[in-house]
Amino acid sequence: MKNPLISIITIVNNEKVYSEFKKSLNSQINISYELIKISNTHQEFLAARDAYNAAAKNAQGKFLVFCHPDIRFLHKYALYNITKSMSTLAEFGVVGVAGSPLELKAGNRIIISNILHGEQKLLVGQKITKPTEVQTVDECFFILSKQRWKTQPFSNENGWHLYAVEQCLLSNKNGLKNYVVPAELWHTSDGKSEDYHYYTYLRHLIKQYRSTVPLINTTVKMWPTQGIKSQLYISYWQLNRWVKKLLNIKVK
Repeated sequence: MKNPLISIITIVNNEKVYSEFKKSLNSQINISYELIKISNTHQEFLAARDAYNAAAKNAQGKFLVFCHPDIRFLHKYALYNITKSMSTLAEFGVVGVAGSPLELKAGNRIIISNILHGEQKLLVGQKITKPTEVQTVDECFFILSKQRWKTQPFSNENGWHLYAVEQCLLSNKNGLKNYVVPAELWHTSDGKSEDYHYYTYLRHLIKQYRSTVPLINTTVKMWPTQGIKSQLYISYWQLNRWVKKLLNIKVK
C-alpha cells in the first residue's frame, strides 16, 4: 500500500503462527497499513535489532509497529483504536500495549495493560482508559514514529531481548515520554522468553543507565541499578535461567 499510516513489522520463526496472525490482522478495518514479514525460519538474523532495522529502512508507514506474530486482535476496530489513542499524544518516544511505570506501588513495580495473556487469556496488568506514562514497554507490540526511528534506530547489539526497553530508556534520556495505550489484544504465548542471555544484556543496560535511574522497571521484573545488591540480584536470576536451560526446565 502506498503511504500507509502504519507499517507492521514482525519476525517469523513459525509459519503456522504467522498464518494465524495474518488472518487476525486481515479482520482489521478503518486503518491503512502494510505488513512487513521478516523471515527467520532458518536463523537468517542473529539479533532482533538487526532484523527490525533492516525492515524499517524500507517501511512506508508514518509509524512503525514492531509486533510479535503471536498477537491476535480481539475485534475489528482493535488496531484502529490503538492508533486513535496514540494520535492524542503530541509527541512520544515509544508507545506500547503493556509496560511498567518508574513509580512503585507497595514497594514493587506494577504492570499497566489491557491485553489478555497466554492460553488462559488472563489480564495481567492494571487496566487503563487513556494513554498512561510508563518507563518501559513490553516487546510484544510497540510503536515508534518512522522519523523517531531514523534518529534513534535500534542498536547493533546481538540477541533477542530488551530492545524495546532500550528504546524507552534512550527516549527518556532524550527528554521524551513513553506510554501504554488501551488495547484490545490477545498475546497468545505466556511471554516467558527470557533466558540467561537476557541478563547478560540487562547488565549492559544497567551499567549504561545507573547514573540516571535508580530502577529499570520492566514487565518481567523490577531491576535496581545501583549497589552490590543490584549485581547479586541479576546474578541470581541469570544463574536460575542457566540452570533451567541446562536441566530443560520450563520458565514459570
